[in-house]
Amino acid sequence: MSTDNKAAAEQRIRELKAQLEHDPFNINVRLMYAARLEEVGRFAECLKVLEDTVDKAHRNLGVAYFQYADKLMKAQRPEEALRTYDLAIEADPQNASFYLSGKAAALKTIGLHDKAKAIYQQLVQQPGLAKTTRRIALDELKRL
Repeated sequence: MSTDNKAAAEQRIRELKAQLEHDPFNINVRLMYAARLEEVGRFAECLKVLEDTVDKAHRNLGVAYFQYADKLMKAQRPEEALRTYDLAIEADPQNASFYLSGKAAALKTIGLHDKAKAIYQQLVQQPGLAKTTRRIALDELKRL
């Protein structure tokens, strides 16, 4: 790679990095950033960016599935929502407790109260559970 091309690639790397600082979950920008790093021989950085990209893509996918499941619930399609909550949990297990509360609501809606109750009980026993999620689970347990 010529000096001019390398300088242009390094400039593009700086631009892409700046974009990621403003929008860290933008997968397309991350992929372009990794490609430019590889282009100039910065393989270790390229691999780190791609590793982080996979993690962020999973989180985005989990949130997308959750949003879709939430809308399915609003459309009174709890059976489909139930499957979609499972996809959210599979895609983003780090946020499973958040997604499980939606799954429990779907189970409750289709009449599977015992399964919903078991999930809510599991949630309230988790250390470090978000206060809002814990409150929702406790309120739902009182109603079951």
